[in-house]
Parts: sequence; C-alpha cells; structure tokens
Amino acid sequence: MHELLTRYNKRLRFEKKEMSHILITSLITAFILSFKLIDTGQGYVVNLIVLVIIAATSFFMHFGAQKIIGLSLGYESKYKPWLNGMLISIIICFFSYGYIPLFFTGSLWHEHISKLRVDVFRGGVKHKDLGYIAFAGPITNIVLVGLIAPIYLATKSPLIYAIIIVNLLIAVYSLLPIPTFEKLRQFKGGTTGLYLFIASRWIWVLAFVSILAYAALILLFNFFSYIIAVLIGAVITIIYYLNYEEA
Repeated sequence: MHELLTRYNKRLRFEKKEMSHILITSLITAFILSFKLIDTGQGYVVNLIVLVIIAATSFFMHFGAQKIIGLSLGYESKYKPWLNGMLISIIICFFSYGYIPLFFTGSLWHEHISKLRVDVFRGGVKHKDLGYIAFAGPITNIVLVGLIAPIYLATKSPLIYAIIIVNLLIAVYSLLPIPTFEKLRQFKGGTTGLYLFIASRWIWVLAFVSILAYAALILLFNFFSYIIAVLIGAVITIIYYLNYEEA
C-alpha cells in the first residue's frame, strides 16, 4: 500500500498539455451536446459554459481513474486526443443539426515503467493490463451516475440531468472500439473500447451492452437500474459467446 501511495504521489498528475487537450475536447463535446440534446434553461452561452465544466470534470474523472489503475499496474498514461475524431464529430453535428450528438473522447497512451514492473513476468505491455486500465474509465462515469441518480429523482434538476447525460455518453462513446488515425492507413493507438476489445472480446461485449442498456433505460424510460442493465448485457454476452467464442 505504501508503495502504491508513493507511485501516486510522484507520478499521478495531468501535464499542462494534457489538461489543455482535455479542455479542448470538453469544449467540442459541450458544443455538440448544446445543439439539441441538453438545455439547462439558462441561455445558450451559460448553458455552453456549464456543459464545458461538466464535460471537463467528467473527462478528468474518467482518465484520472485510468491513470490510477495504470500506475498500480506499472504504466505511465497520458491523454491523447483524436483530432480527426473531433473533426468528424463536428461535421456529423452540423449535418444532422445536432440530432446525432456523437463525439469521440480520445484515450490514454500507455507506456510501461520498467522499474515498477520488475516483479512481473515478461514485464512489457500486456493487453490484459490495458483492458483493466480501459475499463476503469467508463465504469467511473457509470458509478457517478448511480451516485447522483437519487438527487435527480428527488429534485428533477436540469443541471443534475445534464451531468447524468454527459457521463452516460462519455461511458458509451469511449467504449466504441475504433482504431484512431491521423492519416489514411496510419493508425496510432485506439479508443478505450479498442483496448478492452483486444484484451477480451466477450468482456467488451458484456461491458458495452450493459452500459448501453443502462444509458437506454435512463434516456428512454427515466429508469435507473444496474441490475436490469447487467442482466441484459449478460444475456447478449452469452448469446455472443456461444455463437462466436466457442464456434
């Protein structure tokens, strides 16, 4: 435990470049969501500022959780935005008049720290480790939604609802398994979902379907239930596993 705390104290931080990239990502996310999906009832400019703050906070929690798990496994992680993904998001937003609020969150770039993995057999980068790190991000957003759900149900606050929507979409979109690219046929890493997909396809199916079901239950029926969402995810995962993993 003392060793982990020392790691966090020395290495757990966001560099200035990372922070600026996350703020740019948050601004684009807020702009897309403010088109049609989220209105806190305070005027467009105030609504946009509020959404930037919500998105930035949610992103820092998402990637902060991944950094914590990464350090515990012996990896240094840095946020890397996907510039082409941002451009695609803005184009889709304009062409759909905001009715398709798609945005790409970017992801963390991982590098193993040799001296923190001296007791690990073949201590290079392992797909399983990257899967653990990846999963920490969206699950943090989903846990946050569950924690503030009682406040929303009691108050019906538009602000709390905005926080819920932003975190749900970050969790869902981050799990899309997409290889990122800056030039055609030049792939550099991938999304959080791609790391988890490579680590284990059936676990990715379980995580993605469960989180997607949880988001759908809330957005369509205003119904908060981890249990039903996980049951839906488990059923789809079993069907997938029997038809593809064992085939």
